Parts: sequence; structure tokens; C-alpha cells
Amino acid sequence: MRRKRYFTVEEANRLIPMLEQRLSELREFRVELEELGAELTPLFEVIRHNGGHRKTSQFLELTGKFRDAIEEIQSYGCTIKDINPGLIDFPHLREGREVYLCWRAGEEAIMYWHEVDAGFAGRQLIEE
Repeated sequence: MRRKRYFTVEEANRLIPMLEQRLSELREFRVELEELGAELTPLFEVIRHNGGHRKTSQFLELTGKFRDAIEEIQSYGCTIKDINPGLIDFPHLREGREVYLCWRAGEEAIMYWHEVDAGFAGRQLIEE
């Protein structure tokens, strides 16, 4: 079992450029998957009887890319809370207890934290 990683503010900040890029890709993949899914819905019955369709391959490829981008982000030890606004939580130890550093896409640096059970609405400014 992998030991839980706790981030410093500096460590989390170093991941921001990669996170911005991956979240942008995830949003694009999501739009494409939704469009392809809508196109495929009426084809599923035909596909089932005829053994395949090009759009099915596209859909599966995009699904794989989507999954890979999510797994890459999670492999660093942070958690995606919401793809669209780009909410990411980083486990952090504050005064000996676990909390989350909280980042939203577009923010230049980690500036907030929240209690484990508080979520985005409970964000508090990090005091230096």
C-alpha cells in the first residue's frame, strides 16, 4: 500500500503548470466525448449487430486519453475535485492535522486551504 503524500505549499505550486495543461486537455476530451457519445447512442444497436464502427474506436481512444490524464494527476498524490473549474486538493499537514491545500485553475499559486470535510466553500487564506 502506498504511503500518503503530504504536500508543502511549494511542492504543490511546482505542479501548477502541469495541472493547468492536463485540466485543459481533460476539458477538451470531455467535450469531444460528449459529442461522440451523442452521435454513438443511435449507432450502438447497429454496432452491436455489425461488429464495430470507426466512431466507436474514436470514443474508446478518447476515453483512454481522458483516463490517462486523470491518472497522471492522481499519481502525484493530489485529488481532482471538479474538472470544469479545475479544482484540485493536495493533502497537507497543518498544525499536526490533515487538511487540504486547495487550488482552482487560473490561480497563479496555492493561496487557500480547507478542512478535510469542508470542501471548496470552506476555503481559508493561507497565512504566511
